[in-house]
Amino acid sequence: MSLNQSEWFTEAFQGKTAFSVRYSRKLYDSLSDFQRIEVFDTEPMGRILILGGCFMVTEKDSFVYHEMLVHPAMSALKEVRKVLIIGGGDGGAVTEVVKHPEVESVVLCEIDPLVIHACKDYFPSISAGLNDPRVTIVNDDGAAFVANFNNEFDLILVDSTDPVGPGQALFEISFYESIKRSLRHSGAAVFQTESPFFMEDVFSETVMNLKRVFGSQTALPYLATIPSYPGGLWSFTFCSETCSPILAAPDSLQKRLVQNLKYYSVDVHRGCFALPVFVQQLLKNSD
Repeated sequence: MSLNQSEWFTEAFQGKTAFSVRYSRKLYDSLSDFQRIEVFDTEPMGRILILGGCFMVTEKDSFVYHEMLVHPAMSALKEVRKVLIIGGGDGGAVTEVVKHPEVESVVLCEIDPLVIHACKDYFPSISAGLNDPRVTIVNDDGAAFVANFNNEFDLILVDSTDPVGPGQALFEISFYESIKRSLRHSGAAVFQTESPFFMEDVFSETVMNLKRVFGSQTALPYLATIPSYPGGLWSFTFCSETCSPILAAPDSLQKRLVQNLKYYSVDVHRGCFALPVFVQQLLKNSD
């Protein structure tokens, strides 16, 4: 079957593979100072957010990414009162964080205000947390912003795009060092670290650099399945000098929280840090 370009949106990855979704209409198309922002209406994936020609958010599977970025760390840390989220202008990570009543403040640092505006308009359920009174939105370069803090946050979540354009600075060692300085000693940072299938070099180099900054035993990758992202298997890396998400795996979750989650659970927490052999080999080869 051939794809009619007027009916399908296709993200081609490095000219080798592609992921396509048939859409019924385009709802939004704008060029910001940083990137092209598009929103499409589709039957199989619901509304989809495209940034710079790449899938960022779909109504169908965004819960996987956002729950797995947020809840493993929230469950492992003993106390989380102040949270910083870098990137994540769709608001999905914020929406998951504010489900935890013990959180006192959340700062969202998103470089592109048009992403926030588009997601408030077209993804109201995903971005709902942006309306929480505990949330402060800052439109700034994340790498420059976090460099202003020392020993400030209990949890920092780096919800970055791929390492191109404005996202490149969020994959540099100097940025990781700023994150470490901005954390309280008992805190943790979580980074999205790309696909171990199709972005092997970026994945292994990113994890290697995080280990250099945080320590070889305190930067721990974990995995989740996200169908709309290249390769379907996506990685995150948990970094903390004092907390092990494996040893601190939760025995239970608040009943109210569990009712609002669709992917993350106690069992998922325990299993997601068990890496397949090929992922272990990628990390071993990068040492």
